[in-house]
Amino acid sequence: MERLKGIVLRTAKYGENGYVVDMFTDHRGRMSFDAKRSVSHRLGGAPGRVNPSMLLPLSLIEFDCNIHGQMPLPSAKAIQPYHSFRSLHFNPLKASIAMFIAECLSNLLREEGENLLLYQYIEDSLKWLDYAENGYANFHIVFMMRLTRFVGVYPNTEVTSKHRVYHSLYYDLMNSEYKGVQPDHPHYLPPNEARAIPYLLNMDYENMHLYRMNRLQRHRCLEVIVEYYMLHFTGFREPKSLQVLQDVFG
Repeated sequence: MERLKGIVLRTAKYGENGYVVDMFTDHRGRMSFDAKRSVSHRLGGAPGRVNPSMLLPLSLIEFDCNIHGQMPLPSAKAIQPYHSFRSLHFNPLKASIAMFIAECLSNLLREEGENLLLYQYIEDSLKWLDYAENGYANFHIVFMMRLTRFVGVYPNTEVTSKHRVYHSLYYDLMNSEYKGVQPDHPHYLPPNEARAIPYLLNMDYENMHLYRMNRLQRHRCLEVIVEYYMLHFTGFREPKSLQVLQDVFG
């Protein structure tokens, strides 16, 4: 039996009281678990039943499981939150951000082994958003931009000596580089948008409130970020929650 921590990505109910929980774990990477009858009496709810509130997307939980057992789907037992969010799932704006991030992570994260740096980045980011009282309208943009470093597709912003300024350069999203001429494919940013990339990459949770964006600019940033991930990750799809997020912050 092994004790793991996990970030819930999505949950599917099956049968009368069973759940398949898709998680990104601290030591085992992306895995799915059978959470049927895994909650103890002291955690609330009927004996032997899962408390659904603990399995909301991006919940932080810990549990026991037998990875090397005979069952095709490992069973998660003694589930309990190791951090209880105060507002992430209850504030409508934050909940829409959480829905978008959970869907993106579900598309991105593969069945890979331990990646504690990535796990800690996600956990720390969620806690920051949970505690934030204002100034978080650009959180999802910063999260997705900084996530590129952890998943190996951080945008290249180097400029060669023959291209001394950003103002006249295109940004090739497919090849992740600045170019002095318009790329021969549709996946690029024109100079007026391309020059913003270094500024966006310098944004973090503490300074992002200083970067003023109107509704159209925020929508455009999200569209470009989603396109960038679609170009660099096979199977990454446009999140269904993207439109919901844009409507909420419209």
